Amino acid sequence: MNLWEQYNPEQALGAVLGEITGLPLMQCGDKALFETLKRHLTRRELRCFVMEQGGRNSESMSEETGLNAEETVKTAYKAKKKLRQPKLQQEFRALLADAEEEDA
Repeated sequence: MNLWEQYNPEQALGAVLGEITGLPLMQCGDKALFETLKRHLTRRELRCFVMEQGGRNSESMSEETGLNAEETVKTAYKAKKKLRQPKLQQEFRALLADAEEEDA
């Protein structure tokens, strides 16, 4: 079980990332998307982003990460900002192309 499945068992990672990036990432597998996030985000950014998307409040996030509440919010914001960077967008598009090739 990866971090996403631990905090967000009912949500698909592709759906959440699709809303943030504007790309139809539902077609991609959650495992491939999570591996891409692990490559581009720091451990703290990834953990704060995942917990925030799972509906955790800043106090519970700070208990688990060791950061203060303000830092957890800033770290999650930084992660969302990185998701919009061209380098990461390009990787998401490559994953989409791979998913479309497999479907064809």
